Amino acid sequence: MIDRGIVSILSELSTERELKKDFILETLKESIIAAAKKQFGNLDNLKCEISEASGVITLYKEKKVIEKVEDPINEISLDEARKIKPTIEIGTIFKEEIPIEEFGRNAITVIKNTLIQKIKTNEKEILYEKYRKKIGELVSGTVARLYSTGAYIKVGDVEAFLAREEQIPEKRLRKGAPIKAIIKEVTKHPKEGDEERVRIKGPVIYLTRIDQNFVIRLLEFEIPEILHSEVEIKGIVRVPGKRTKIAVYSNNEKIDAVGSCVGHRGNRIQSIVRELAGERVDIIRWKTDKAQYAAEALSPVEVVGTELLGEKKVLCIVPDDEITGAIGKIGENVTLAAQLTELEIEIKGRTDYHKEKEVGKRKMIKVKNLLLSAHKKKLLKDAGIKNVQDIVSLNREELLKIKGMGNKTVDEIFTAIHKAMNQEHGNI
Repeated sequence: MIDRGIVSILSELSTERELKKDFILETLKESIIAAAKKQFGNLDNLKCEISEASGVITLYKEKKVIEKVEDPINEISLDEARKIKPTIEIGTIFKEEIPIEEFGRNAITVIKNTLIQKIKTNEKEILYEKYRKKIGELVSGTVARLYSTGAYIKVGDVEAFLAREEQIPEKRLRKGAPIKAIIKEVTKHPKEGDEERVRIKGPVIYLTRIDQNFVIRLLEFEIPEILHSEVEIKGIVRVPGKRTKIAVYSNNEKIDAVGSCVGHRGNRIQSIVRELAGERVDIIRWKTDKAQYAAEALSPVEVVGTELLGEKKVLCIVPDDEITGAIGKIGENVTLAAQLTELEIEIKGRTDYHKEKEVGKRKMIKVKNLLLSAHKKKLLKDAGIKNVQDIVSLNREELLKIKGMGNKTVDEIFTAIHKAMNQEHGNI
């Protein structure tokens, strides 16, 4: 029976290295057998048993009980075996315990060193499994090293890799600065093609700050209502470093989904914006109505009217001075709004919209429906004029050139148009 003090090594290593005790126990057994083989020779019949409850560690040789011994290393006579275990029978296995005094004074040191070496050999696999389960999770770390190809981030007990292309554009990292990211991928070795830039033998924990899920994890971290599912994220689209749009909704009428995300005086969303290096974040209300959802998605621009043009297309009317904002720099606002809603969004200024509506109404009012005499209608028809828009597209002088048309007739025509337009007039 070996000194049970070795069990304390088991507990320390299990705690320090976050290893499962089952793994430590098996590795400890292997280490004890390895130390014994150095002491007694490379014997195949050496076995070890550990009682975690009592702390008893027993090392022994397995020998087969026979009548006449021919191989003393692997066999024992029935008489010899019965001196220790009187009921043993021929053909069974006898466990010949190795007394501690035969094991050597430095056995514990040898065992500990062997154990640690074996753990180091297997630790990469343990780390791989540990962090593979964390893919998609938000982690906090510190910028440890910076290179042109990426940054090494100290996360807990390991260094992770944040590639240049996974960093927020134009955000300059500083050595020693705190940083958050999500685990994108975990590999046992650097990915193919990464051998030169990733100076980690393995496992390699790849981080990202440009994934949409990074923003979602930040929202969960900062906003309890999202973490506790009181506010649901219905959709998110993002141009890293530029703009993110997030649609939120709550079944609880007492909870303001947008207000919960923004926070008092914007304190919650500003905390997220800072982590995103100033990236603009628009929190919008999710709507079941497609037209309303499209209008919300163009936030913070005011939409004064909407028109559903088809199953997947919506027209949004905005004040004339808001057209640029609605479209956004290089079209990013309307593009993200379209991606978020999965709709084609057309934007028009209020003035242009009204002009187009007026033209449409004029085209709808046919000459035959104007309050004019049959003679005057015939004059217009003979001139190829079919509707009110055809009339107003001509100036007075052009109308007077029509055969049979005089000033009084032109006045009557415009009066008739005015009455017809007033009947059809409508506002958005």
